[in-house]
Amino acid sequence: MFITTKDYITKFKGYDITVPKGSKATNMTAIGVDDNYRFWIDYQKVAKELTGFADSILAHDLKHYGLNIPKECFRLD
Repeated sequence: MFITTKDYITKFKGYDITVPKGSKATNMTAIGVDDNYRFWIDYQKVAKELTGFADSILAHDLKHYGLNIPKECFRLD
């Protein structure tokens, strides 16, 4: 598991998203581990704050498409 060492600000599916420092990510993909990716996995609170809904299209897209965060933003935990 990876932990962000700083906030990461990006656009995703029309939303301005800040991945907070201390967020968790994984490099697990549908076909196994891939070190080219680090997908944000504890996005639920931010998705709800941005949309007002726990089960939103944004939460769905973050889960199924994934938000890849640059490796410079992480430490291995």
